[in-house]
Amino acid sequence: RLLDDIDADLAVSASVVPSLPASSRRAVALAQSLFAELSVRLRATPATQLVRARVRVPNPVKARLALAAALGSTP
Repeated sequence: RLLDDIDADLAVSASVVPSLPASSRRAVALAQSLFAELSVRLRATPATQLVRARVRVPNPVKARLALAAALGSTP
């Protein structure tokens, strides 16, 4: 349920990223992409592991998302 709410919020935020000022669009796109990726990873992690392990976005994936945002890709 919590991840459903987060994903709904991410969908709304993704829809407005293109209308943001150019000066902030890339940073917001990156943040939105990072949270979306984290949501995917949280969904794929069994609940029993969530209480024991840290779920994170690996650095190479962060770098890929950052490059995509820097090149103007929007969520």
